[in-house]
Amino acid sequence: GCSMLSTEPYTFNGLRFEDPMAAPDFTLIDQHHQSVGLSDFRGNIVLLFFGFTNCPDACPATLGTWKRVQDLLGENSEHVRFIMITVDPERDTPERLARHLSLFSPAFIGLSGTVEEIEDVAQNYNVFFEKVDVGSASGYVVNHTTLTYVIDANGDLVLAHRSYETRAQEIVDDLAQLLK
Repeated sequence: GCSMLSTEPYTFNGLRFEDPMAAPDFTLIDQHHQSVGLSDFRGNIVLLFFGFTNCPDACPATLGTWKRVQDLLGENSEHVRFIMITVDPERDTPERLARHLSLFSPAFIGLSGTVEEIEDVAQNYNVFFEKVDVGSASGYVVNHTTLTYVIDANGDLVLAHRSYETRAQEIVDDLAQLLK
């Protein structure tokens, strides 16, 4: 019968890290000009994505999914932090991040810093990014890794979701499992 289902081990929708490790810490500046460290969010689940406000596809898609995740989580969302680190710090000032993220949710956190600081953090997460001149009025785009990393309440890196392929409900199911 149905009662058998509860004994099945949960299968995560995200890519599971075989050996969860402590998520590399960092300190950057948020969209309100406050210094923010990853360790400030200990006790919450953190979704971490590297993107930029001028991004034509992956970033708005990810933020849109995050908004649905937040809505589906309901009051559980108070235990989840959504953080986008810009890979375009030259253009993505805190003000610009604030304007952009507020289109999706006032709760989303946007972090920026110097190019060197961002490169350090990206490297720690094996995130690749590079500026590419597209020869248009917009100047350049930034090619970047489009994974969302999930850091659990203990500060361990446990999952990665592929931005394009993972539906909001699948992310919610994974987070609900981690919140248990």
